[in-house]
Amino acid sequence: MDSDRGRRALRLTAAVCVGLTVFLLGSAPARAADAWWSPVALQGVAVTRVSAVGNTIMVRTGTETLMSSDGGSTFAAPSADTPFPPTGVVAIDSQRWAISAGGTVVHIANTSLPGAAVADPGSPGLGAGADLIASPAALPGVVVAVSTSGVVWRRGQDGDWKQALLLLPASLVQGVPRVTSVTAFTEPLSEAIYLSTAGYAVLISTDGGDDWIRAGPGLPDSVSSLSADSARHAVYAGTSDGLWVHVLQELPAPPAYQDAALVWRWLGIGAVTLLASIAALLGMLRLAPRRIDG
Repeated sequence: MDSDRGRRALRLTAAVCVGLTVFLLGSAPARAADAWWSPVALQGVAVTRVSAVGNTIMVRTGTETLMSSDGGSTFAAPSADTPFPPTGVVAIDSQRWAISAGGTVVHIANTSLPGAAVADPGSPGLGAGADLIASPAALPGVVVAVSTSGVVWRRGQDGDWKQALLLLPASLVQGVPRVTSVTAFTEPLSEAIYLSTAGYAVLISTDGGDDWIRAGPGLPDSVSSLSADSARHAVYAGTSDGLWVHVLQELPAPPAYQDAALVWRWLGIGAVTLLASIAALLGMLRLAPRRIDG
């Protein structure tokens, strides 16, 4: 009789544990993407270029240029011909980093003083036409530049250039995704550098280009352009499905992302697992033969 009751109690406990686990895993989907990227406008339209400064956002969709003066709520054709900022150049305070026509990185230490740009010692040959460069203001002297072959190079604060990233093929058919853009904050808000690709969405380095991880939850795989807006503490992405934005969550440290719902879910799963283990142990003890003293 005791054995039957023990078995029934064990089965009931197991059923409850399984039910709780299914509920925790499937009742509410994880919303990790919410903390990263969210759509702004022009969904369903391919945005190939974006430039954002405060409330002014300019995008290119095919051959058309659109501008927003209200932070992306509405877009319209600009009243005058407004060119996009030049690529291949990054200006921070009074210094400037750029990629020359020959494909080397040049530097002007103080733009307020007369003098030509000087080739940075040790700069790699990026190839003629290379124009992807970024430098986070939070790490003076650190520069990330992309060669025409897709190799990502990093200049450390000691002036030493090293390869920082070499993308692997997405598949045997698709090949290596193309690097389309790189950006960082030109005010010391974050050490992060963002890199967009046509295939792997966005990659981020939170240590100035030394280590990279994928950081595109919610984004389409094809991202054509990035723009870091220091005024709004945000990064805008032009994608195959419109304009998206990612807002820094913590200042002045590098962005840290943690989905509270996901954390609680895993804590719940841990609690259920512990409860199931205790129930199983109790069940085994109840089913164990009793010693009869005579």
